[in-house]
Amino acid sequence: MSQPSAGTRVRLGDALIAKGILTEERLAVALAEQKRHHRPLGEIIVSLGFVRPEQVASIMAESLGVPLVRGRDLEPDPVLVGALDPGFVRSTGAFPIKLEEGQLRIAMTDPGAPQKTADVRRHFPYPLVIEMVTEEDMALLVRKYLSDGAGQVASLLSTPEAEAVDGFPVEKITMALLVDGVHRGATDVHLEPEEKITRVRYRIDGVMQGGENLPRPHTEAIISRIKILSHLDIAERRRPQDGRMRIFVDEHPVDLRVSIMPCSHGENVVLRILDRSAGGVRLGALGVGLGAQTMLKRVAERPHGLFLVTGPTGSGKTTTLYAMLSEVDAVHRNVATIEDPVEYEMPLVRQSQVEPAAGFGFQAGLRALLRQDPDVILVGEIRDRETADMAIKASMTGHLVLSTLHTNDAIGAIPRLSDLGIPPYLVEDSLIGVLAQRLVRKICENCAAPYELTAEELRWMDGEVPEARRGAGCDHCDQSGLSGRTAISELFLPSDEMADALRVGADAETLRRMALETGFRTMNMDGRHKVRLGVTTVDEVQRVNRSHRLTPEERANL
Repeated sequence: MSQPSAGTRVRLGDALIAKGILTEERLAVALAEQKRHHRPLGEIIVSLGFVRPEQVASIMAESLGVPLVRGRDLEPDPVLVGALDPGFVRSTGAFPIKLEEGQLRIAMTDPGAPQKTADVRRHFPYPLVIEMVTEEDMALLVRKYLSDGAGQVASLLSTPEAEAVDGFPVEKITMALLVDGVHRGATDVHLEPEEKITRVRYRIDGVMQGGENLPRPHTEAIISRIKILSHLDIAERRRPQDGRMRIFVDEHPVDLRVSIMPCSHGENVVLRILDRSAGGVRLGALGVGLGAQTMLKRVAERPHGLFLVTGPTGSGKTTTLYAMLSEVDAVHRNVATIEDPVEYEMPLVRQSQVEPAAGFGFQAGLRALLRQDPDVILVGEIRDRETADMAIKASMTGHLVLSTLHTNDAIGAIPRLSDLGIPPYLVEDSLIGVLAQRLVRKICENCAAPYELTAEELRWMDGEVPEARRGAGCDHCDQSGLSGRTAISELFLPSDEMADALRVGADAETLRRMALETGFRTMNMDGRHKVRLGVTTVDEVQRVNRSHRLTPEERANL
C-alpha cells in the first residue's frame, strides 16, 4: 500500500482519529514506535494491529483523489495480461485492467509514489486512469492472473528431462506443486501414491480438487525432497513423520506443516498451508452476525473467565480466536498464547509453540505461561483433563482464557468438559460462553442467479420462500458456482436462569431447551438466514451441518 511521506504522517494519524478508526492513545504508541524504528507510520499502525491495511489505504486514496477498489472486483483484459511482465508488476505495484476509449485503467498499490508512477507512464503510451488497491489485493491479482503453478507442473512433466531416467527435475516439480497449492488458495496439498500414479489433490474451500498427477516411478524422489525441506529422516519409510518447512511464493514467506504416513503403495503426504495473513481477519469478515459480533467483543473485554470455540478440524476455530484476540487491548493487557503450531503472527502478543517431543505440551506450556503474569491467554486446544483443569483454574484466578474444543455444537461443550473430569460447579463458575461454527462455501458473485427452491428445500427452510440464489458456474469459480467461504455459527452464553442447571450437571437437551427459550439461535437457523440473504445454498449448509443420525425421511428411503 502507499505509505505517507514524512510531511503527511501526522495527517494520516489525524484522519484515522477523525474517522474513529484510531485513538489518540494508540497514535502516541505508534509515533513512539516510529521514532525507534524509523518506518512509515501507516506500516507501523498496521503491524501493531491498530488498523487494517484497507483502512489506511482508504485514507490515502481519499487524500490522493483516486478511488479505492477491491481486487476481486477487477477483471483484467486477457490481452493485457498476456503481454504483462510479472517483474514489472512487482516492482511498480501496478496492474493494467482495461483499455477503454484510448485510456488505460490501471490499479496501483502506491499511486502517490512519483518514481513508480513515472515508470508506469513510460511503460504504457496511454493516458492513465489510476485506481488504488491494497497490497493484499495486488497479490490476489498476481496469483490469479500471473501464476503458472499448474501449467508449470504440466510443462515440466512433458519435457524430455522429465522422461529421462536420471534427469527428472525433482526440485523444480516439488516447488511447482507447492506454489500451485498456494496460488489456488488451498489449505492442504495431498500426495497420494497409487499403483500406477501418484494422485495430487488440493483442499480448496473445504473440498478436495484434483491437481496434476505425478508418474509413480518418481514419487519417492519427490517425497524425499519434501523430507529434506522439512528436516525429516529420508531413510525412514515405515513410521509416520511430522515436520515443517518454509518456502517463498511471490517473494512472501509461506509456512507448511508436513505429515507423512506409510500406506500400501508408499508414503502418503499431506502439507497444511499456514496462511499467516489470516491473522489480520476481523470478526466482521468471518460471517458472524452483528449481534454475535457485539457479544464476542464484550467477551474480549472481560477481565476473566473461559470462552470456547468448538467445531471439527478445519472449521476456522483458530481464525475466530485470533479475530477475538485482535479485539483485546494488547497495549494495556499482557496477552500470550500457547499453540500447536503458531499459525498466525500477532502484534503485541507473545506466542509459544508446544514441542511434545521435548516434553513441552499444552499442560506444561500453560503452567509456565501462568508464571509470566498474563492477563489474556489463548490455549490452542483443550485435549485432556490436565489442560482443561488448568484452563478452568486460570480463568477463575483473574485470567481471560480463550481456547478450542472438539464438539459438534456449542452446548455439547458442557458435557464434554464433564467427560474430561471438570466438576459441573467449576464449569458454571468459569464458563463465559461457547461459539460453535462450520465453514460453508459462498455463492460465486460472478455467476449468481435466482434459483427456485425444491419442495424438500422449502420444507427445510420451514416453508419460507426467500429470493434464493445459486451460482451457474464460471471460470472465476472453476464452474462450481461457489467461491470463498463464510461461517455459520451458534453462540451459547449461559444466562443467570441457567446457573442452577449448569451447577447440578444438567444434560445437553435440558440446557438446549432452556437456551432456546432465551433466544439461542442454532447453526441451522444461522444457515437458513444466510440462504435467505443469498450468501450460500441449502446444500452447503446441510453438507457441513448434517446430523450424524438418520432423519425419518432418510430411514424411509433406505
